[in-house]
Amino acid sequence: MAQNVLITGGAGGCARYAAAELVRHGYTVTLFDRVTPDQGRYPWETDLPFVLGDLTSLADCMRAITLARAEAIVHLGAIAHNTERQPFQRGMQTLPEDETMRVDTMGTYYLMDAARRLGVKRVVFASTFYVLGLGFRISKKPFAVEYLPIDEEHPNRPEDTYSLAKLLGEEILASFSRAYDIQTVALRLMGVDYPHWRRHKFDQAPEARPNHVGGPIGGTFQYVEAEDVALACRLSLEAEGLDPFEAFYISTDTSLAEDTRPVVERVYPDLKEMAAALEGKEGMISIAKARRKLGYEPQHSWRNRPLEPKA
Repeated sequence: MAQNVLITGGAGGCARYAAAELVRHGYTVTLFDRVTPDQGRYPWETDLPFVLGDLTSLADCMRAITLARAEAIVHLGAIAHNTERQPFQRGMQTLPEDETMRVDTMGTYYLMDAARRLGVKRVVFASTFYVLGLGFRISKKPFAVEYLPIDEEHPNRPEDTYSLAKLLGEEILASFSRAYDIQTVALRLMGVDYPHWRRHKFDQAPEARPNHVGGPIGGTFQYVEAEDVALACRLSLEAEGLDPFEAFYISTDTSLAEDTRPVVERVYPDLKEMAAALEGKEGMISIAKARRKLGYEPQHSWRNRPLEPKA
C-alpha cells in the first residue's frame, strides 16, 4: 500500500479533511496548490509539507510528485464551476470563459503525464455527479432520467464546461490506466458540505428549495460531508481487486426528513413509476457500488448531529 501521498488542490476544503484522514491512518501527506492553505477562500492552518505550483504546468506537477516522493495522488485540484456562466457566485473572481475547461482538463492531463513519468501507480480523482448532465442545463432541455436509482451505468450527457471537463478527466484517467497500468479511481461527489462552511439546509420542504441545478431534476436531494469524501479517498487508495479504472458515486445521505420515494413522486411526477424502486432514505443516485467495492459506509450524516435551525 502506498504511504507517500500527494494531494492536489491542497489549499481547498476537501484537502483539509482528506489530509487529516490520511495522516490519522499513517500516511505521509504533501499538499500541492496555487495558493497556500492560509491564503485560500476559507483559510486553514497546517504544518504539512506544501508545494506551490500550477496543475497546468507539467514541470510543476513533476516537481510536486518528486518532492512528495509520491507513490499515490489524491487529485482534488480543479475549478469547481463552469466559467462560461459568470458570475457563478456573488463576489467570485471573473475568469476567462475557457478557464474551467483549460484547468480541469489539461491540469488532469499534465498531472497524469507527470505520474506516469515518475512511476506513480494509483490516482484518486474528485469527479462529480454532474457528469450525468443533470446540472447547468445550458440548452434548457430536460435531463432524461432512464431509471432510478441512477447508477454508474446510466448514460452521461453533460452540457457545461465543468461537467464536461470532469467527464473528460475520467476518460484521461481511464486512458492512462490502459496505457501505463496506473490504478485510477473517480469519485463522483454529490454536493460537498463542510463542517467549517455549511452550504446545505436540512429537513426542509423540497418544494421550497431553489431549483439550482435545472431541468426536470432540480436536484437529487443528496449531499456528501467532507469527512466522508476523505473516507472515500482513503478507501480508494487501499481497495484491492478494482478494475484498472473505476468510477463511484459518493454521497452521505439525503437532506430530507422523509423517505425519498414520496418526495420524488411529489416534486418530479414524471418519475413516479421509476420512484417505486426507491426504498426508505435511499437516494435517487445509488452508492451501492462504492459500498460493495470500496467498503464505503457514510459516517457523518446530519441525522447524527443536532438539527440546525431552519432558515
